[in-house]
Amino acid sequence: MSYVQSSFLSNILCFLLMFALQPGSVLAQNKMSAEEEAIYKSMIKSSGNDPEMVEEAMKQTEFARNWTEGKDGIVYYHIVGVYAGQTNVVGGSNWIGYADVTDRVEIDLQWMLSESKMVGTPTIQNSKSEVRNPRNPEPSCSPPVIKGAYEHYELQGIKPGLSGTLELQVQTSYPVVEVAQFCTGSRKSVPASSKTRPEVLAVPSPVMLAMSLPDSDELRISPDKNSLIHKKGGWTWTFTPSIKE
Repeated sequence: MSYVQSSFLSNILCFLLMFALQPGSVLAQNKMSAEEEAIYKSMIKSSGNDPEMVEEAMKQTEFARNWTEGKDGIVYYHIVGVYAGQTNVVGGSNWIGYADVTDRVEIDLQWMLSESKMVGTPTIQNSKSEVRNPRNPEPSCSPPVIKGAYEHYELQGIKPGLSGTLELQVQTSYPVVEVAQFCTGSRKSVPASSKTRPEVLAVPSPVMLAMSLPDSDELRISPDKNSLIHKKGGWTWTFTPSIKE
């Protein structure tokens, strides 16, 4: 094929792509016939491009437009964080007592996609922590005795962070705990305490739902294709975006 022919086909391909990706375009709204599709794919191949990759790019662009052209550019996120893991439930820095802890928090917020930042006031729903099987780090030693409620994760506030993130204000509350001295000796009472800390939570773009992501704890797509899931440090964070009419 001559350079002129190749250049001509490439120009046609570019035109077709631009035309297909325009809002309300014929290609975006109508399905091609089998003959038209065969001609279309043949032209793409002749220009040196992969028809499947071009089709995937068109789908991703159309999918992205659904989010960016939503009502006022706002995406609504329902975020659920679920924790499960072995956790130190003793507040004193010189003592350790483990337990199996579960916790849960739910967040609803509005996200300006074009600026990658939270807008408006979010709502927060904290759940009570559940604590089971308190134990000493050394199996042969006496377990701690927990004298109150341990709250692993109480989300007290959210504000916009940097570069598409949220800054979370988190408090952990430790109850009075009696620990055994010298493994099985007399017990010492460790007073109740609380610690507040900032944490950063990145909000993944809903456009990523159209991508072929690897099956990784860093970020994966839920089986129903409606949510993005991130796992780290015993936490499973599920981000479900939506657009309101």
